[in-house]
Amino acid sequence: QLRIQPKDTPHRPQIGKAMAIQKRKAVATSADRVFKRSRAKASEQEAEPEPEEEQPEQEEEEEQQGGEEAEEEAVVAARCKELKGTHVDEVKKLATGLGLEIKSKTKADLVEAISGHEAAARAAQRAHAARLREVVVRKKEELEALSLPDLRARCAEAGVRGMLTKQARVELLLKAWQEADGVNKGLRQMLRDARERDLLAMEKASLRSVCERLGVAPYALEILAERVTRREGEAGRFARPVLEDDSKPEVAKASGKKAGDLVETLLASEATRKSEQERRRQEEEAVAKKVKELKAMSVEDLKKELARRGREASGKKDELVEALAGAYREEEAAASKRAKLRAMGLDDLKALVFSRGVEAPGKKEAMVEALMAHDVAQAANLRRFEEVVEEVLASQREELEAKTAAELKDLCVARELKPGLGKEDRMERLLQAARSGDVDRLAAARLREARRRELLGAGEAELLRLCAATGADPLVKEIMIERILTHEDEFGAEASTPAAGKKGRSAKN
Repeated sequence: QLRIQPKDTPHRPQIGKAMAIQKRKAVATSADRVFKRSRAKASEQEAEPEPEEEQPEQEEEEEQQGGEEAEEEAVVAARCKELKGTHVDEVKKLATGLGLEIKSKTKADLVEAISGHEAAARAAQRAHAARLREVVVRKKEELEALSLPDLRARCAEAGVRGMLTKQARVELLLKAWQEADGVNKGLRQMLRDARERDLLAMEKASLRSVCERLGVAPYALEILAERVTRREGEAGRFARPVLEDDSKPEVAKASGKKAGDLVETLLASEATRKSEQERRRQEEEAVAKKVKELKAMSVEDLKKELARRGREASGKKDELVEALAGAYREEEAAASKRAKLRAMGLDDLKALVFSRGVEAPGKKEAMVEALMAHDVAQAANLRRFEEVVEEVLASQREELEAKTAAELKDLCVARELKPGLGKEDRMERLLQAARSGDVDRLAAARLREARRRELLGAGEAELLRLCAATGADPLVKEIMIERILTHEDEFGAEASTPAAGKKGRSAKN
């Protein structure tokens, strides 16, 4: 608040202060001239430091602030004196009306609480007035920073026409902004920006606590699914599966062995290799015999056998026989592998379980079954990967079929392939190059997208469990802050305080 002094009140202190400031400036100017002449006469000597410039505006602001503090202290002292002279019942009634809860019922405590409450209200009022002034000043400076053509355009949008000066346009636009409730809107935006800065300074865990207290969802399912699939991709989930071959005989290390020991090792290795060849020959003969038996079966019986094994039972008889023979080969291979695993030592079996990343208890049979289940899952993943590869190749074939022979030739040349003689030949060359090149990467991308869609339907609880299992961070600071601010815009900032006890709606993903 500005105080207007009467006209007959003398201004001696202010005049004296102004004269003192001018005198100091004159002294500083004279000293500066002396220093310049000294430097001109003796340039090799160290220059004298220039006196610091006075900052009268800063001093005036400090004096004004000090005056406001002194005035507030005087108001508080006067109010305390007034309350002390009031009857204690009236003081208690006033405290109750202000909603103050005072444990101590002494008059001194009541006076202190009431005066403190009123001082806080005045401080809040002054802070509010300062914010309002800041909003108006910012808008004025924003308009003054615009060029004259921009101001003309703004005025035209506001329906203002005519030859006006820049300052007149600024005043008209500022008035129109005020009439459109610009002051209150600017104040709300200022408070929102301050709140956003406070939230940005908080840790993720604290922001999550605020979200949970307000009933606002701190997680975004899209982000959870994306981060889980990314971690799974880094772990190799979407790459081409590799089937480990345990049938290869181990060759003993020859380092540190004598010549005789090396010969014995090679002879043992040769015997093992021949034994393995004999085993494979016998397996092939058994499969050939099984195929002959399958061909003698009816189509209906073949479909029943395939269905019993969980395989697709469709197609011609030869296709059914081939599918059933493939299932028989897998069963025989699984039985042979299980027998080999059971024949291994416990330490070797534990090392194999660890190398495959398989979780299994310490019992031997449990580790064997866990390894077998792992291999079955890997085989299924490999079949699925091959199916996706064929889908990618079919999609690329469609794209290539839509091109002309000349365009296919240009593609072959660009990929350093022999162009061939015809369109079909060129297509096959391009598809073969894709099969040995980018097709695996494209298939992995498709599998990852399918996994992401699957996770979106899994629910928040399952996604959080997967985040914990894969080490993915489920929290995004910007999302939590935006949801908190949106909640406070709708329900008010007071709903964010613990004492409010209000619970807002949960933010949907």
